[in-house]
Amino acid sequence: MHLRELLLLPLFITGCSSPSYFEAVQPSSPQRSMLYLYRPEASNPGLMQPLRYNYPEVFIDGQSIGTLKFNSHQHVELAPGKHSVRITGLTPGAKWEPRDIEQSLTLRPAQIAYLKLNVQYQLDEMMLGQPEPRYSIHLTPMCNEDAVYEIRHTKPQ
Repeated sequence: MHLRELLLLPLFITGCSSPSYFEAVQPSSPQRSMLYLYRPEASNPGLMQPLRYNYPEVFIDGQSIGTLKFNSHQHVELAPGKHSVRITGLTPGAKWEPRDIEQSLTLRPAQIAYLKLNVQYQLDEMMLGQPEPRYSIHLTPMCNEDAVYEIRHTKPQ
């Protein structure tokens, strides 16, 4: 292979890939709701992703639905009404040091809702030589129009 072809190879490879398509799973009936939880890559500059190999366990109404790994998503069908969501590292299945996040949300019949676990480096509080990084971690309700563009880059769990 010529040097010129070797240099152009990454362009050909990236040019052939396209963003994944995402279509939400609909609730099984109009009397049910669907909740998506997702954790996309951080938007911080550079290649390092905060807490990439760490993952919390997710509880909805006190019941575990499993862990939420980096760059992934999962969904759970729920009855309409008020629900509590807890992100925690205080279980044997989790690998997560940050403090718990608890949030409640109310779902309507036939609604598809999205919660984003947003993990970013807190760059304005980090200095060169600092022993440990600082993080900004939030569980954020997202509007459907924004969520589908972010979640399509994550993998189903």
